[in-house]
Parts: sequence; C-alpha cells; structure tokens
Amino acid sequence: MNIGKLKITNPVFLAPMAGVTDYSFRILCKEQGAGMVYSEFVSAHGIIRKNEKTLNMIRFTEFERPIGIQIFGDDPKVMGQAARMVVDMFSPDLIDINYGCPVPKVTKKGAGSAALRDL
Repeated sequence: MNIGKLKITNPVFLAPMAGVTDYSFRILCKEQGAGMVYSEFVSAHGIIRKNEKTLNMIRFTEFERPIGIQIFGDDPKVMGQAARMVVDMFSPDLIDINYGCPVPKVTKKGAGSAALRDL
C-alpha cells in the first residue's frame, strides 16, 4: 500500500487516539506488526507555542516509522505553521489533519469536526 511516496508494508494502521496512542502503545503495536502508527492528536496552538507537554506527545523513535502526526485546530494559518514546525523538528512520514473529532471539548473551540461546519 502506498500513500504518495510512502510505502506501507502492512495495511494495519494504529489510528490516532487521544490518551491511547502514546509511545509505549505505539511500540507495542509496531512489535505486533502494525504497518503504520500515529501519535495522539495534538493542538496546533500547543505546537506553535512550543509547549513541552505537546511536543513530548509527538516525539518518536526510528523504530516507530512509518509514523504520522495528527494535529487539530481552528485556524488554518496556525495549523499550517504547526505542520511546518512538526516537519522541521521531527520529520514524520505523514502529517494528518483532524477534521473528525466530535468531542465537545474540541468542537466548542471550532476544531475537529466543527472545522467543517461552514463548508
């Protein structure tokens, strides 16, 4: 399976899940054969502020590759800036934008699925 130039050897992916897909769980899933793993989703605002807790959530090891980093936010410019920072700081294989989260804590800020309301 290919995503652009990225070749995935096993089509079993670990989906990005807040509070679940931390480093330990990603390693476990890779050891069990996951073809690709994702970080927990992280706030674009947290990234551009260089919040240490946020940055620690997306740090990864070479063993975890291929890996995707999922970001969420309410401002396309901030999200673009955050995506560039993530690429520059961590060089993940993929950047994923969260437009599906229905959790009120996220949507009340205009992020997640709320970002698609005006389409």
